[in-house]
Amino acid sequence: MSIHDRAKSFCSSLLENIVNPKSKNGPIVTLTYAQSLDGRISGHHGKQLALSCEESFVMTHRLRTLHDGILVGIGTLLNDNPRLTARLLGPGELESTISQPRPIILDSQLRFPLSSKVLLQSKTNGYKSPLIFTSYKHDSDKRKLLEQEGAVIVPIESNKNGQLSIPHVLSILCLPPFSISRLMVEGGAKIIKSFLKINMVDLLIVTIAPVFVGANGILAIDENSTNSQIEEEVNDDLPKLVNVKYEQFGRDIVLASYVLS
Repeated sequence: MSIHDRAKSFCSSLLENIVNPKSKNGPIVTLTYAQSLDGRISGHHGKQLALSCEESFVMTHRLRTLHDGILVGIGTLLNDNPRLTARLLGPGELESTISQPRPIILDSQLRFPLSSKVLLQSKTNGYKSPLIFTSYKHDSDKRKLLEQEGAVIVPIESNKNGQLSIPHVLSILCLPPFSISRLMVEGGAKIIKSFLKINMVDLLIVTIAPVFVGANGILAIDENSTNSQIEEEVNDDLPKLVNVKYEQFGRDIVLASYVLS
C-alpha cells in the first residue's frame, strides 16, 4: 500500500466514527499538531520548526482534504506564514482541483498581514478566502484593506482584554454562509491549550518526531502560559482520551485518540 493510500485509510477511518460532535451547535473538531519528544511544537519565540517527516506530512495533508476549514491563531500566522492547504496529494490529484479547506484565523486585534500567503493565494481559482474572527474594537481602516483583498472579517463580542470565545466561533462556523461541518485546528500553543481546556475537541492527532528541541522551545501545553486571544471558563483538568491508537509514518509516530466529554 502506498503512503498516500495508508494516509487516506488512516484519516478516513478516524473521522467516520465521530457521530455526535462535542459542540452541539458547531462542527466536528479535529485538533492536530506535531511535537518533539520533549513536547515542543516550535522553537524559541515561536520560531517554526520542521518536525514532521515527509510521510507524516502526507498524512497531515490528507487530513486537511477531509475538513472544510483549518483554524490557527494569529501568532501561528505571523510566525509561520502558512498556506493551510492540502498539497502533498496522491497520483492524479491536483492541488487546484480538490476541495481545499477554508483558512480560519482568530485575530482579536486584526494584526493579519496583507502579505500573508492565505490571502494572496485566495485570488487563485480553487482557494477559499481567509475567514478572520476579530473583536468589535478592531482597526476599521485595516478591515477595509483586508476586505478589499478578499478576506472575510467576522467581528464577535470580546471581553475588556479583547479575548474571543471559541464556542461563539464554532457556532458561527457551522451556519451558512460558511457551513463548516469538519474543522481542523492546527495551533499554536494557546489555541491548542484553549480547545483542550474547554473540551471542544472530538479527535486528537499528534505527530511525535524523534528529535529533542530543548528548553527554549514552545511547549504544546504550557500551564504557565497566559492566553491573550481567547476567553473561556476552563477546567483544571485536561480531558481524558479513549480508543488511543498509534501508527508509524516514516520515522514519526502518530497518536490518534477520541476525547471524552
